[in-house]
Amino acid sequence: MPISSLVPLTEIRQYCLQLGFSLSDQEIESLRGYLCLLTKWNKVMNLVGFTTWKTICSNLIIDSFHLAIFIRSLSLPTDPLCWDFGSGAGLPGIPLRIIWKEGSYWLVESREKRAIFLKTLLAQYPLTQTYVYCGRVEEFMLANCLSDVALIVSRAFMPWQALLKLIEKKISFKGVIVLLLNDIPKNIDSCWYIQTTYPYSIGGEKRFFVALKKAS
Repeated sequence: MPISSLVPLTEIRQYCLQLGFSLSDQEIESLRGYLCLLTKWNKVMNLVGFTTWKTICSNLIIDSFHLAIFIRSLSLPTDPLCWDFGSGAGLPGIPLRIIWKEGSYWLVESREKRAIFLKTLLAQYPLTQTYVYCGRVEEFMLANCLSDVALIVSRAFMPWQALLKLIEKKISFKGVIVLLLNDIPKNIDSCWYIQTTYPYSIGGEKRFFVALKKAS
């Protein structure tokens, strides 16, 4: 049985509506493509801890949908340059790019097999100005100019304190860092401040997106 038949378009549409999100026909097609490839590769690579498309949607992809709402509220510049550190299986970046298509978006992943998955996915289901870099974040930052970056996204790349320390040294960075956390961070270094937060719940579990900027 083709794996696409295990992820029916109509069921995806209805399930997204149940989760509170309405997607266009093209977005549903792209989401199905992602779910099909993810569930297929997950059988041999253990990309994510959930095994069915519904549990992947309700526990992981829904974060990306909430992230899109949050990012739209941040007043980013036109055509923003965005970096996604530790992209792994493409979460939150791939579903985010399906419904939020502004600017250019780099998925940065050091683990070769996961980077191959992301490149394979984008070759089969291209997304607007979305690219993959296979290598360490430190190398990626050395090769690119942080002064042009409007947004850095991190879901589980490293502890947020270490990430802020890493970026803190790059004095040219003037953009926003968005973190997915289980609580609002406390005792933030004086070099940073919380610009805004976005709380939401999944299955009774509270989660937060937190936007941070460098202090003047």
